[in-house]
Amino acid sequence: MTDRTSRNIRYMAIKLIELLATLLLVSFLTFAAFSIIPGDAAGVMLGPTATPAQVEHLRAELGLDRPIIVQYLDWLGGVFTGNLGNSVAYKLPVIDLIAQRLPVTLGMSLIATIMVILISYPLAILSARKPGKVGDQICSFLGHVLFAIPPFVLSLLLIIFTSNVLKLVSVGRYAPPSQDFGLYVTSLILPSFAIALPKIAMTFKFMRSAIIEQNNSEYVKTAKSHGLGNIKILFSHVLPNSNVSSITILSLVLSDILGGSLIVEQVFNLPGLGRLLLSAIARRDFPLLSGMVFYLALITVILYFLADILAGLADPRIRLK
Repeated sequence: MTDRTSRNIRYMAIKLIELLATLLLVSFLTFAAFSIIPGDAAGVMLGPTATPAQVEHLRAELGLDRPIIVQYLDWLGGVFTGNLGNSVAYKLPVIDLIAQRLPVTLGMSLIATIMVILISYPLAILSARKPGKVGDQICSFLGHVLFAIPPFVLSLLLIIFTSNVLKLVSVGRYAPPSQDFGLYVTSLILPSFAIALPKIAMTFKFMRSAIIEQNNSEYVKTAKSHGLGNIKILFSHVLPNSNVSSITILSLVLSDILGGSLIVEQVFNLPGLGRLLLSAIARRDFPLLSGMVFYLALITVILYFLADILAGLADPRIRLK
């Protein structure tokens, strides 16, 4: 085994250990936080008229009277076997409830990510070619405005504009992909756009700065002195050398998109993970809450893990550090 291969394996192993440690820490802190919040699932299920004895009896049946560390270790053992427990409120396996709502949240996140890449990158390239000009100033101004507006406000504005003004979209219509794939996609386009707009502004700003920095570097000046054209320099040198910045910003954007979808789907009345999360909080459904937090944390740390690996592949100096 060569030194380079061993360094790569060691780098990936360290990142994998960091991923697992983050998941364990997040899941335990979630358990600890919910254990000190007043009220629990037993009290919510029985209602305000229940006697303390009834509440304690139900708590014992649900296992809520055990020490928090025992509950956590029991839940953690189930995670490794693919069992996140049963929802107290819905009386269904947590993994099934998440799987039912997953197409909405993941579909919105995927469409929003595609929008971010297809819009922000070309705009960043065009603006960076002539920084300070009228086109660049207009794009930068719009970017600042969109970045400052919260996604739920953009959602309301888009609903008003498309439904009431243009009469194009009927908000609230949704069908599962297995039922009507066309309606499934069209119902997610507008909320995905509401999520994507601030992220487009964010990605545009970072990519524009990275491209301008590369354009001002010495190797670009040397390439121009050797007669290479701007397009050749852009695609052969500038963009490849901006890969680390691109990967970093995309990992941040993807995690933000996932969180933003939980809010936006409420505005558009979509049956995604956001509504399920709010329902679990309202009902003190700890198994469902723990499962959903674990899922969201898993997606987030996997994104960062992949970003670290790709950044290390794009720039070997990162692996050496």
